[in-house]
Order: sequence, then C-alpha cells, then structure tokens
Amino acid sequence: MEFWRKISIVIISGIFAIIGGGLAWALSEDWGVVFTFLGLLGFFLLAFLVNPEQIVNEVLKELETSDH
Repeated sequence: MEFWRKISIVIISGIFAIIGGGLAWALSEDWGVVFTFLGLLGFFLLAFLVNPEQIVNEVLKELETSDH
C-alpha cells in the first residue's frame, strides 16, 4: 500500500477517534469506556495498515462463497 494512502487512512481514523471518543464519553461518562474504544480502534487500524491485503482478500473470499 502506498505511503500517502496509509496517511489518509490514519487521518480518517483520527476523525472516527475524535467523534467516537466524544460519543463514548457523552453516553457513559467513564474514561475506561473511552480508552477501550480508542484501543480497539487503534488495534484494527494497525492490523489493517500492517497487512491490508490479507483482510481485503478474506472479505472477498467470503463474498464469493456467499454468491454460490
């Protein structure tokens, strides 16, 4: 994956982190919930940035098998 595409994915994920963190705080008023949300978001972001082809290929395989 190209460097600039990875940077754009990080920026978009940052928007989700800000909005989602605010929503998590507004709904729960507990920092544990906010940090858990941010940790999960960070985990999935890193997993996607490290090996995006594996994730995308598995989704495509599932779509192909469900069509038959």
